[in-house]
Amino acid sequence: MLALAAPLVNTTALWKIIVAALAGGAGVAIAFGLLLLGLSRAKATHNPGVRAVNYAMSGLARLFCVAAVVLGIYAMAKKPASAKPAKAKAAALTVPTRGGRLVA
Repeated sequence: MLALAAPLVNTTALWKIIVAALAGGAGVAIAFGLLLLGLSRAKATHNPGVRAVNYAMSGLARLFCVAAVVLGIYAMAKKPASAKPAKAKAAALTVPTRGGRLVA
């Protein structure tokens, strides 16, 4: 069954789409969660070293989230234009006639 679908499905492109969807969907959600976790832990701790590590973790997560948004906007702005359909020739209006007389 897999051999029959091989000419129909470009598996290389399919894997690229799957990886991009996982990075864009789950990756950004996880990064945003890490951002919030780092900020909450940094505010709760009294150790300056641990606080710096938590702020660094939330900063990296913030950079990832912002980069994902910028990349998404860039991809939408640089999307190739779709091909315009060919214009159909206008059909001339024909009036049925019978022996030179109009048929009503």
